[in-house]
Amino acid sequence: MSRLKPHTEQIAADLAQRHGFSRDAVRHMIRTVDAGWGGMAAFDHPEFGGPGQWMQGGMIMLSEPFNHSLRARVDALCSEIAGVYAADGPLTERSPQAGAPAWPEYLGTPTATGSQGDLHYAWFADQHRLALMRHGQLQIFDTGDHRITGVAQQQGHSHGNIQFTSQNGTIDLASLTPIDNPTTKTDEPSTGPSSSSNRRGGDDIIAAIERLGELRERGLLTEDEFKAKKTELLSRL
Repeated sequence: MSRLKPHTEQIAADLAQRHGFSRDAVRHMIRTVDAGWGGMAAFDHPEFGGPGQWMQGGMIMLSEPFNHSLRARVDALCSEIAGVYAADGPLTERSPQAGAPAWPEYLGTPTATGSQGDLHYAWFADQHRLALMRHGQLQIFDTGDHRITGVAQQQGHSHGNIQFTSQNGTIDLASLTPIDNPTTKTDEPSTGPSSSSNRRGGDDIIAAIERLGELRERGLLTEDEFKAKKTELLSRL
């Protein structure tokens, strides 16, 4: 368990008094917000109704979804802790996560990060991109309108059915479209606006299918998931 920095203990005492939670509960929330780099928290404490998630910008999920009073109090607490993090930096004395990957610079600063086992992920809100690192291999996906908040679960060792949570609930990795990494992509000379655009669109779809095949071979997609996504992509040609 990460230890709060000396000055953070006083912050915890002040927050506990102001928000009506015990100091133990506030310490727990400080650790989870700190672990989420001040932008998100995955917590589990009885004073917060058990397990839940919070993300800066108003997204909050509680085990008691209709307890609006608790929802408002937890949101206010997390928001204030995030503000302290933004002003003071890390609030605990935890060591940097061992083996945490360095994400591509062109994606910018991740909005949410996390890991499960040997899987590391980072979601970039501005780019609508989800980056995964597993066994040293980088995969990037288009998240569309999803706001990724955490790994939901990972089931089935043979197929690695990876799921994430978003404001729309649980989403399968197979429902996201893999994309090329622009840093390794070479642009072709343009031979005309219309033909170039059409060819590039077709090339992107073929590349996406190839990456789906790679995910299937590595056990990240089932055969049925691969076929369903392949059919969807081919329909765009």
